[in-house]
Amino acid sequence: MPDVTIVYWRDIPAQVIVGKGRRASKVQLPERFEQAIDRAAMKVGASDTDAYLAEWRKAPPLFR
Repeated sequence: MPDVTIVYWRDIPAQVIVGKGRRASKVQLPERFEQAIDRAAMKVGASDTDAYLAEWRKAPPLFR
């Protein structure tokens, strides 16, 4: 079974990646997640690019 990886901004999920490398399929979560990320970024003052990008992370792959 393919790997399932979730991409987060802090603790808010933003994207799900299934598979690895070139064959991976990426699905962005609904717009409400993007809006939540934007609100949280403004609240913590991550207004410059470096501060915003520093909070992105990938969770360890889940093996299904």
